Amino acid sequence: MLNKPSKRKKSGIKLFRLVFLVALIASNSFAWFIYATKIDSSVSVHVKAWDVVFEAGENEVTSIVNVNVDSIYPGMEDYRYDVKAYNRSEVSATLSYQILEARILNDTYITKEGRGYKNQEVLESDYTSAELEQKLKDDYPFSIFIDTTGTYIEEDTGIQEIGLNVLWPYESNQDELDTEWGINANTYKKSNPSNSSIALVVKIIITQNAN
Repeated sequence: MLNKPSKRKKSGIKLFRLVFLVALIASNSFAWFIYATKIDSSVSVHVKAWDVVFEAGENEVTSIVNVNVDSIYPGMEDYRYDVKAYNRSEVSATLSYQILEARILNDTYITKEGRGYKNQEVLESDYTSAELEQKLKDDYPFSIFIDTTGTYIEEDTGIQEIGLNVLWPYESNQDELDTEWGINANTYKKSNPSNSSIALVVKIIITQNAN
């Protein structure tokens, strides 16, 4: 008569099978993890190219534009300095600008943005770029202003233009101011023949659009 396996022996067999099954599952899981990791590491991500160029006339310029107007007087020829922004990137962009500094004869201004660019402490008396732009447009008998052909620059072949202008028409309907500032401009130029009468520093900003 055959002896029946004891309960202890049966439980030992069951425990061995359980341990073997757990080891098998763990081994397969680890092998899958290694495989998946190798697959993921081979995936390549395309980074869109970013290439913007600024040109003034036939010359390439930086995003910090210095504009100098030698002499100003009532009836002067309209002054305009153009910068073209070419977007050769794979993403569209937005054009904007900030006035960092301006000097009108002996009047010198550094904007809050200009202080930040120079890592200087901002003063309470400092104008923002927008405030100074409005002042230059309205507070003198001549008008200093900036215009653009648009702010959106499409990808690959997009172009926009930014222009810095100084206008002082002969008939400005501000005779007293014309006379006062005309004398001031003449006096300044005689005292500072090597200096420009107007000097502007403008930062052109191009930012990527989220496509």
